[in-house]
Amino acid sequence: MERIHRNIFVETKIRGCNFGFVVTEEGIVMVDTPQAPTVALKWRELMESKGEIRYLINTEDHRDHVTGNYFFPATGIAHQKVREAMAAIQIDEIRERIKTIDPAGYPLLDGFYIKKPSITFSERLTLSRGKLTFEVIHLPGHTAGESAVYIPEERVVFVGDNVFHKVQAFLHEACPEDWLKSLKRIGELDVDTIIPGHGEICDKSYLNEQAAFIEEWMETVQQAIHQGLSKKEAQAKISFLDRYPMDVGLAERGPEVMRMNVDRLYDILSKR
Repeated sequence: MERIHRNIFVETKIRGCNFGFVVTEEGIVMVDTPQAPTVALKWRELMESKGEIRYLINTEDHRDHVTGNYFFPATGIAHQKVREAMAAIQIDEIRERIKTIDPAGYPLLDGFYIKKPSITFSERLTLSRGKLTFEVIHLPGHTAGESAVYIPEERVVFVGDNVFHKVQAFLHEACPEDWLKSLKRIGELDVDTIIPGHGEICDKSYLNEQAAFIEEWMETVQQAIHQGLSKKEAQAKISFLDRYPMDVGLAERGPEVMRMNVDRLYDILSKR
């Protein structure tokens, strides 16, 4: 756990997404949740020692961000597309994943259900707690419902998986052109600290590198299409695993992620 400001705590070093919480005078606001039940309960105990957990904001619908929602007694907030996508998550799939990545946490899934957000928005939502403001902004890119949580008083923004800091990016559900626009919008925010969805905490200087990597992915797949390669041929040829490492605990998934990224971009770019 890192304490990046007096009231902001973040975890970046375990398998799954980065998640964190902010202590305010009117309770705790959490951003995303750990996917391992044992980790979720550990963090819940820590958080409850600092205050009442009031709100939970999900930046996207992927399982590493929302599985832990079940373990936190908080009012959920997310983009409307996140809630819609969460409705399609299969509980059996969650159980099988937890059995593999957190065997000790498997018994904690008794009674488990997908805890969807009860408050949704379309473009922007403002939550005020104590002296802090949480601007939840729809910034599509990594997913269609991706959002950022901007805390202007602390000059901090949680950007979800629109930033993978120095680790491989997943583009398997990406809206790449929207993603590039969203990175520019993040760059316009008055912040010193960016909390990425994966990788270490960074600042705005990394945004250009993230954008360049997405552009290179697009250009490489587009070139394969122009060369007449089939999707399977492109998947066999294209890999950026030498560029960045996979995030914590995901090394074995590297080749699979390369294939998924090509699959997504090939379909998008072929329609141009």
